Amino acid sequence: MGKQSRSYEQHRNNNNNKNHHQGLVLSRGAIRIETETSSAAEVLESLKKLILDGDASVQRAAYRALGAFFYQHFAEVYPHLRRWAEEGNPALRRAVAFAVMEAIHPFRFDLAEHFLKLIELLLPDKTPQIRWAVGPKAIAEGLLPAYPDDTFEYLTKWSTVHDEQVLWNVAMGLSGAAAIRRTSKALIILRRLALDERRYVWRAVASAMWRLGRRDPAPVLAELRRWLSDDDRAHVARVALKHI
Repeated sequence: MGKQSRSYEQHRNNNNNKNHHQGLVLSRGAIRIETETSSAAEVLESLKKLILDGDASVQRAAYRALGAFFYQHFAEVYPHLRRWAEEGNPALRRAVAFAVMEAIHPFRFDLAEHFLKLIELLLPDKTPQIRWAVGPKAIAEGLLPAYPDDTFEYLTKWSTVHDEQVLWNVAMGLSGAAAIRRTSKALIILRRLALDERRYVWRAVASAMWRLGRRDPAPVLAELRRWLSDDDRAHVARVALKHI
């Protein structure tokens, strides 16, 4: 084989190595999982490497693949994701939030509490890339619409915690309640959180109120008008009303 042919073969093999991981095939921005030839642990280890080392587009593909794999092999994958959620690496913790979102199935109510307990592990994390994946995304856009009763139960429990990041996630998680016609239940929790004097918390309440107000203005505006005459909540109402 000539020098030019050898160079071509080497180049092709290098490209194949980049696009093939244990149990995974990368093609055109998507990831295909080959479970026939790999164990769950091997697949997860390959996804972990892509999440830690890949660029943004590869990470997004890995999140989608992880969520699908999580749903299909729930019992095997769940313990691994608990460990990821408890690790210090922000990329893996963020991956757990997106994996939950991708794995949610509205008719699998038996999975709701397991998902909520995974998300619970992420609630105190103030890392921006994680908190925006938790309250406004995994809770507000994923868990709350799919499992409203279970999620409200957990949000009520979490709302009694003193940690400001947990409360931030509760407030932002409630910002999607209008989409499922549960605004009145959200307002009960937000009314209490609005009394928190920490700016980080009450600003999150204001954000949740204007997001709710844009989708369901009548009850939210009525609530905010009441807050305007309440010295302890008036500042929250004024900020929220600027955006509705």
